[in-house]
Amino acid sequence: MTTERSRTPSLALSRHAQMAEAFEIFAAGMGPFIDERMTRYFADDPSWEEAAANRMGRANEHGAADPLFQLLVMRRFWGPVFAEFFGQDLRGLVAQLVEARNLWAHFNLPDDTAYLDRILLAIERILAPVDPDPVRQLRQLRGRLKNPTTDDTEASDLEASIDIVALRAQLGESEGAFQEVQSQLDNMKKQLDVSRKASAGKQLRLTQLEQELLEREGRATELATAIEFERITRNRVEWLFVSFIAVMLVVMVLLAQT
Repeated sequence: MTTERSRTPSLALSRHAQMAEAFEIFAAGMGPFIDERMTRYFADDPSWEEAAANRMGRANEHGAADPLFQLLVMRRFWGPVFAEFFGQDLRGLVAQLVEARNLWAHFNLPDDTAYLDRILLAIERILAPVDPDPVRQLRQLRGRLKNPTTDDTEASDLEASIDIVALRAQLGESEGAFQEVQSQLDNMKKQLDVSRKASAGKQLRLTQLEQELLEREGRATELATAIEFERITRNRVEWLFVSFIAVMLVVMVLLAQT
């Protein structure tokens, strides 16, 4: 009879293998769909995989068939590429699957059947509109998840089958995470240099604008003075003309009375 100590690792291995199978089903069903739409979106680029990876700031180590890469692409390009097809915002489910895939790669999936069931449901909801055929396989996985097999022989087979694959996947994910962080660090350094240069340029431009402002204020003061002088001069000329007319009228009146 199997003891509780041997049953717990067996269940963990079984669930890990089941989630690996679920993500492979997802990748196989979504691959052609993602490839078609991303090829159309990056029509001017020779490789949409490289273009998308550059846009996301990460290396494309495992290619477009990698479930994590597919999920990251869907999350990053949801609005312009995928939203119209699905007709509803499933980005929250995509984000959950990204998190679950990372946990799976590092053997950190929660020992919670309800959580794993929600992840399988999320895969089903995204995959069903694209390729409904694998849905039956996903539902079988959900059934096995809720009623796990704990036979020691099966557990040994599972352990032998997933050990190398899982370790390779974990190594690949770790290398990918390191390269992503390194790429982000390099980008931040470049942005900092650009910001510094832009700041220096802006400071120089600000100094030039301040100088121009002072020059324009000086010209404005000169113009205001000239306008005021001209207005005073014009008023004097007008009064002189009026006075001249008045004197002429008085002279004419006096001459008329003589």
